[in-house]
Amino acid sequence: MDVPAFRARQQEARARGRFLGLGFATFSERTGYGTPAFAARGMDITPGWEKVELTMDPSGFVEARLGASPHGQGLRTTLAQIIADELGIEPARIAIVHGDTDRTPYGFGTFASRSLVIAGGAALMAARKVRTKLIKLASHLLEAAPEDIVLDAGSAKVAGTDRSIPIGTLARAAYHQAHRFKDDIEPGIVETATYDPRGTFSNACHAALVEVDVETGAVEIEKFLVAEDAGRLINPMIAEGQIHGGVAQGIGNSLLEEIIYDDTGNILTTTLADYLPPTVGEIPAIEIHHLETLSPETITGAKGLGEGGAIGAPAAVLNAINDALSPFQISIEEIPATPQRIRAALRNAQAKA
Repeated sequence: MDVPAFRARQQEARARGRFLGLGFATFSERTGYGTPAFAARGMDITPGWEKVELTMDPSGFVEARLGASPHGQGLRTTLAQIIADELGIEPARIAIVHGDTDRTPYGFGTFASRSLVIAGGAALMAARKVRTKLIKLASHLLEAAPEDIVLDAGSAKVAGTDRSIPIGTLARAAYHQAHRFKDDIEPGIVETATYDPRGTFSNACHAALVEVDVETGAVEIEKFLVAEDAGRLINPMIAEGQIHGGVAQGIGNSLLEEIIYDDTGNILTTTLADYLPPTVGEIPAIEIHHLETLSPETITGAKGLGEGGAIGAPAAVLNAINDALSPFQISIEEIPATPQRIRAALRNAQAKA
């Protein structure tokens, strides 16, 4: 953000009657925690674990069934990537099945920035079991030691040679030629895994640069920057999309969105003409910097991310507004920081002066 350069610009702007402000917010968020954390709360129901059932059919197509439920945050894509990387196949050959209680294992759903950490961990564990079986099948059919088998690009290969066999052929053999493996390998390819981690911590720093119009109380966000650490990023594009959405939500929280009731408890903000969500007009370009400190507490090295964007943005924006208004010795302590609240604070400061 180049704070020294901003401070010089801020002073020049104030001399011309313009009021700029810079605000920061840092946080550490507990994410992806399992039953050890929930059990400490003494609840009757102790959530935390997730189970994944992984099946490869005779064609080599994979179906992963899970209790967590994707709801638009990209979980289906990232789970498919985790499984695909482990098995050496394309993500397009993997179906993620969720939300069907007749077909999926029991689970605790999606909340508290947990899905990729816990369901992703279970998916990785189940995929590793399938990988072990595929390598064992390949070692029999290719007459090679298991440690020499590599799964890559849809085939099992003997390292250092041109000998290979399609993974689909291995799967077909597991179902249709089980007699070839005697008692060494059970027929079919079906594996399950349950993951229940202690949990980890994500962290980030949000920075906002704003200009406050003291005549109207309007706030314009000139720049917004996020430096975040969610451990290993399975899909950086999805991670950035979650941050963008969270920051937009946080900006709406800090400047616009408010539920108002009358004295008898009737809600007054009943339409989008009264309750104002942010639009593209209020959200600046969001600059994101990723740090990747792999978590030793999770099997994937990932940390939860889903709520992070919304945590830091409101405080960063409000701190920036208060920095801009510091010459008037006022501080906005309530959100949203609407033009009405800013103007009221300015009038009170002028009256006291």
